[in-house]
Amino acid sequence: MVISGNFPVDINIGSLIESRMETMHISKAEFARRMQMPQSNASRILKKETMDTSKLQVICEKLDYNFFEEFCGREDGHSGEEGRRWPTVHIGSSIERQLKESKMTQSEFAHQLGVKQPEVSRLLKRADLDTGKLVVISNLLKYNFFEEFCVVKKATSAADLIEEIQSKMTPIQPIYQMQFTSEQYKKFLMQQLELPEEERIIKITVTPKDQNKK
Repeated sequence: MVISGNFPVDINIGSLIESRMETMHISKAEFARRMQMPQSNASRILKKETMDTSKLQVICEKLDYNFFEEFCGREDGHSGEEGRRWPTVHIGSSIERQLKESKMTQSEFAHQLGVKQPEVSRLLKRADLDTGKLVVISNLLKYNFFEEFCVVKKATSAADLIEEIQSKMTPIQPIYQMQFTSEQYKKFLMQQLELPEEERIIKITVTPKDQNKK
């Protein structure tokens, strides 16, 4: 169990990843190959006690296991599900939302967090955050932010994806003015690149750098 009451406590991410590798019978060399990095870098990951949420999401995808659920009192990780889509979370926006719901000012938050207010302002602009810091903030605001990474959706067809995109638009917005955050837009492009060309709803072309030179 990795929660205290309804709130998370810190856990060793590297140990969790190594345990998952053992379950999957994956060597460090294979882990490095999946992560597309030198084996020495992969070994350093396994020694980390905490990690940025964005990097942990990548590892979740590579090892087909949602490590964020370990912070939520659920230890199955939803492994083995095919065709799923991982949630896109802008953690700074989530923290800012919770501050408003808690009616806590940024100044009060900075004081309780033991930092200066400019650091809080920078934190609220961040798309990701170290898991250790997120544990502290979750307990401080009495809200488990790791839950937002635990919503795993099944991948949709191209038609369903179009419907989802349209839901992010106001009635008068053309498609090039979609209300995506930068992380959502990146995720959308990656999903499109994984589709066969005939199923993509946007045309993606790659121009060699030499052609851009005048």
